[in-house]
Amino acid sequence: MPIDPTIHPCETLTTPAGERVQIDEAMIPTVRDLWRLGYATSGCCQDVGEATAGVRAKRDTPLGYGGDPFIEYHRGWALLKLPIPDAMRFVAMLAETSTFGDRVRHPWRPGSWRMNVPLEPDGFSDSALLHFPKQQIPELAEVLQKR
Repeated sequence: MPIDPTIHPCETLTTPAGERVQIDEAMIPTVRDLWRLGYATSGCCQDVGEATAGVRAKRDTPLGYGGDPFIEYHRGWALLKLPIPDAMRFVAMLAETSTFGDRVRHPWRPGSWRMNVPLEPDGFSDSALLHFPKQQIPELAEVLQKR
């Protein structure tokens, strides 16, 4: 299986479980604070549309996803991927903040988050995908840093 090229500037960090992972530069403060607060993460991206377009442009073989409509829809959206129990706890915590409360409670308003759990052939995925406007990354890092 090919390894996708790095698109965003990133840094290799060590997870609380001791695994070495690459984290997009803009997501580092958020991910570090999530780990400090006891949340597990299994993925993140500072701009999903831009990353998908970049990977598609650099790969020798097709992605299997990431057509033009996917890329355009996801441009400007950051991503956090967490196990469902951690995602639920995280969103509940954000719902109690003045900065993110309305953004996580009302999914179709401007600036709101898109959150889903993919359906797989054997049932639901173990992880939730939390998409949010990338402009909110600094605000999220600030909220988490204060916890």
